[in-house]
Amino acid sequence: MKSLVERDLSDLRQSLAGAVITPDHSAYDVARRCFNAAVDRHPAVIVRCLGAGDVATAFDFARSHGLDVAVRGGGHNPAGHCAIDDGLVIDLSAMRRVEVDAAAGVARADGGSTWLDFDAATQAFGLVTPGGVVGSTGVCGLTLGGGIGHLTAQHGLTCDNLVGAELVTPDGSVVLAGREENAELLWALRGGGGNFGVATRLDFRLHPVDNVVGGVLEYRGDDVRDVLRAFRDVVARSPRNLSCQAVISLDESLTPAVLVAPCFTGSGGALAELDVLRSAPGLVMDGVREQTFLEQQLVFDSPYGENRHYWKGHFVRELSDDLIDELVARVVEFGRPPSHVLVESLHGAPKDADGDLSALAYRQAAFNVSAMAVWADSSDDAAHLEWARSTAAAVEPWSLGGGYANYMQADEPLERVRAAFGAAAFDRLQGLKTQYDPTNVLRRNQNIPPG
Repeated sequence: MKSLVERDLSDLRQSLAGAVITPDHSAYDVARRCFNAAVDRHPAVIVRCLGAGDVATAFDFARSHGLDVAVRGGGHNPAGHCAIDDGLVIDLSAMRRVEVDAAAGVARADGGSTWLDFDAATQAFGLVTPGGVVGSTGVCGLTLGGGIGHLTAQHGLTCDNLVGAELVTPDGSVVLAGREENAELLWALRGGGGNFGVATRLDFRLHPVDNVVGGVLEYRGDDVRDVLRAFRDVVARSPRNLSCQAVISLDESLTPAVLVAPCFTGSGGALAELDVLRSAPGLVMDGVREQTFLEQQLVFDSPYGENRHYWKGHFVRELSDDLIDELVARVVEFGRPPSHVLVESLHGAPKDADGDLSALAYRQAAFNVSAMAVWADSSDDAAHLEWARSTAAAVEPWSLGGGYANYMQADEPLERVRAAFGAAAFDRLQGLKTQYDPTNVLRRNQNIPPG
């Protein structure tokens, strides 16, 4: 902050439609806060942008003052990439407009919009794009990293539904990407993260969805392994109008527990596969019912900025009996709720996508398995980090290689990032990085360095 004199900041304020937040500002502590409470960083300046012009101005200011840059959309990334010590944060949180063109089947979301914003706007027309399951998650961040949620089986990854973008590159240029213009950049944005510019608008294909049959089934007791086997078998044979996820945890009494969250968008009454799930042993709560999609989006929640997080996992070929046993054993032995293992099915629509639609290499995985350490006290950091890392290591024999960018922490090695795309796609991404960000200004992400 010593390099920034008041005259510089005054000039910056006058150049923006948005606001400048510095450490002496009353909103500073809220503005610098991340989803992950373990991340406690102090930027020199936060530029709260209102459009592409403000983003370009922020880049220019950072460049002229030698400041490193971080980008904040929803701020939900567990690695805390949205904040940086002594640098400049390009904050899009005031840019939350979502416009719906129902006739064209397209929604346009500003760079700081959340899934609560997006779903509320699109559901007014009975339309959706497959998005995140926690409403405070940023639309852009989730999309650029892939996107797994309640409608993955039906309509694919979130990035599969990305049809256009407005991007501000580090040199201040505003670039449009779509099928007819900069199509190669659009390909990279479908999973390549925030490596190429700041997304100030993303355009999505929409699908009709009104009511769903969904919610949560909760099981407890020593039979949770049988529940997970039933979950595995159901998703393997289920139609593509059923998405499903499972959470392995302990309840307050340290009894093993499993949550299964189905989302069925078919018609014609109850789905037989839901009855199979209901018949699994140890069912203590049946919250599955017909409800609106907005209600389905409230099934999971995670308080913003209250807990410490460390997540690590693998895309796996199968959820074998041995892997199920390993996952349950590790949760039970650790014995510290609310830490848990999340198992997300990738059956259905992700497999349908053209191989050149995006750079992602994990479409043929059966599940995404993630050890999710969640805790409150910093004195417990070491134990939770070790558990998440060792649990992920135990999953590795079943791994396809690489991990899910949206869950990766800041300590992931380049080899893991490369493996998420495969060698050929990674080389292609590096070429685009060289074109749009040759000096790697945007490196606070799951980074793709210039080629």
